[in-house]
Order: sequence, then structure tokens, then C-alpha cells
Amino acid sequence: MQVLGVLPARYASTRFPGKPLALIAGKSLIQRVVERCRLSRRLADVVVATDDVRIRDHASAFCRVEMTRGDHPSGTDRAAEVASRLDYEAVVNIQGDEPLMDPATIDRVAEALERCEMSTAAVPIRSEGDYASPHVVKVVVDRFGRALYFSRRTIPYLRDADSRPQGEQLAAFPFLKHLGIYGYRRATLLDLVRWPVSSLEAAEKLEQLRALEHGLNIEVVRVEQDSIGVDVPEDVVRVERLLAQSSGV
Repeated sequence: MQVLGVLPARYASTRFPGKPLALIAGKSLIQRVVERCRLSRRLADVVVATDDVRIRDHASAFCRVEMTRGDHPSGTDRAAEVASRLDYEAVVNIQGDEPLMDPATIDRVAEALERCEMSTAAVPIRSEGDYASPHVVKVVVDRFGRALYFSRRTIPYLRDADSRPQGEQLAAFPFLKHLGIYGYRRATLLDLVRWPVSSLEAAEKLEQLRALEHGLNIEVVRVEQDSIGVDVPEDVVRVERLLAQSSGV
């Protein structure tokens, strides 16, 4: 299966304008994500999808760039526009603000598309902060590894451990943090963006719930390495520190 890696990138960010071009240890954020994707063994090519000429002019020096419409409501819609005009059997949508995404995670999400229409990844929740935060999306899966539900709430609810400290609750169940990476077979992606926003999606502000409400099976591959997004300028320092640690500096 020929799988295309797509990195949606937009310049206008409320909390961090111009984020894709922000420098992280001497390289732009978008370049660092592209370099991680190029370490993947399963992506036939990598494309930056943007509607901004500043990102296009910068990224075209190191990656293929596809210009998209400026009115897309999400990165998924931007990826779908690229998929609609390129001849690939499947697409992996990698968030353009995650410079530490493990290439092995990308590979596993891509490989899952050999047996399912849509795939994503999750990592065990290890910190009480992630356990309680509504900004960390949780997922529960069935015995076959398919998503049952995604939520900003901590799921499942531990009835018998509700009065215990959070640390004890965290140790009582293998809670999973959803990672923001998605694999789609091409036809599935093109169908998904044509469907209207679902009621659960509107409530939780999670696009993947649209897929579940329409009966799609989403395979969730379990991985061990977390990924850290750059959401605000302060995150740059955090990522630079982690990069320095990984390089032994």
C-alpha cells in the first residue's frame, strides 16, 4: 500500500501565530516534523499542506508543498484536499506541531491501514497531570484494539476508586492517552470530510467522534513513546530541552 504522509500547516494560530516557522534549536518547527516523518519506513512521500505563501516558500526548500484552500475548518479537511488530487491508496495525517513524533509510531499507524479503514495511536497515561487534564484526550478500546470512545474526560470512570487519590486511580487501570496522528484509506478520508459535524464531535470538539458516529472502525495501535506538541511559545523551550537530552548535549 502506497501511503502518503501529510502535514497540515497554517500560519494563523490564536495562541502562537506563525508557529510552523518558529525556530527550535536552529530549525523551524515544520522542518523538524518533516525530518521525523522522513525517518519513517512506511511513507512513500511527505507533503506539507498549507494555504500560506510564507510557509510554502520556507518548506519548499526541504519538502514537497501542496497549496490548499484557505477556508478549511481543520487539518483533516486540508489533508483530504491533498489526497483528492494525489494518487495514493492511504494517507497518514501527522500534526505539524509535533517535532518529537516517533517514526516508529508513524509506521505502525500506516501498517494498520492494511487491515482497517482508519487508524490512530495511543500511549499509556503515566502522569497525574495528563490523567486529569481535559487537554489530554483519552481513548478506550475493545478487546480487538478498536476505539470505543474518545473523550476529554478521564474514561473509564472508576466507581470503586472514585474516593482514592488520583495517583491510586491512575495505577488501578491502564488508561490511554490518544496521540494526534491519524491514518486513513483514501476513500475513507474523502467520505469523512463530506459528512456533517456529528453531535458527539460538537460536544467534545473531537473530529474522530464523527467517524465513530458513522460506524467506522478505528484501530488504535498502542505505543510506548509519547509525543509532545508545540501549542504556545513556552513549549519551544521544553522541546529544545528534550532534544538536548536525547542528543546527549
